[in-house]
Amino acid sequence: MQQETAVPAVVATHASEAHAHHEVVPFSKNNSKFAMWLFLASEVMFFTPLIAANVWARTVQPEEHALLNIPITSLNSFILLASSYFVARAIGAIRNGNVIKMQRSLVLNLVAGLVFFLIMMTEYVELSHHGITLNSGPFGFAFFTLTGFHGLHVLIGCTWLTIVLNKAINGVYTKDNYFGVEFYGLYWHFVDVVWIFIFTIVYLF
Repeated sequence: MQQETAVPAVVATHASEAHAHHEVVPFSKNNSKFAMWLFLASEVMFFTPLIAANVWARTVQPEEHALLNIPITSLNSFILLASSYFVARAIGAIRNGNVIKMQRSLVLNLVAGLVFFLIMMTEYVELSHHGITLNSGPFGFAFFTLTGFHGLHVLIGCTWLTIVLNKAINGVYTKDNYFGVEFYGLYWHFVDVVWIFIFTIVYLF
């Protein structure tokens, strides 16, 4: 009798553990997403005054603002927006179990992110030739602080992406387990959205 009663008890224990695991994983993912949204909200509060400072600096030194290379920056903006498309493409691919397509999309995302950063550095060099630097006045300080801070976010995103890409190449992500790609995607889309505001308000306004 003791052995017979022990079997259901063991089965019940395993079932309870499986249920607990099923409960913990989604809860952990939801917590991670919530923490990310809180972080991004704090970033919005940081970027907003920086953008406002650039609007003010333009009124002080409009001649320096006129030296911004709008055509090149427009191309760079398109490249960054394309990178967001590749992230969405990667997530859609792994949801359908297409690992190869996900890997290729992440590689394209990384290339686009690095190209964006390199073009931004080229813009910095061009502006320095015109005498616009971090210490050249209100416009230079506001402009380089804002775009430099955004560029730092791009570099962080590219570094994070190399980790995600390495896991993707090693088969970590599957049709049923791709949270790492999705979680990274939240951050990268935010970086792109912030740049849309920067480009529109700082460059085109």
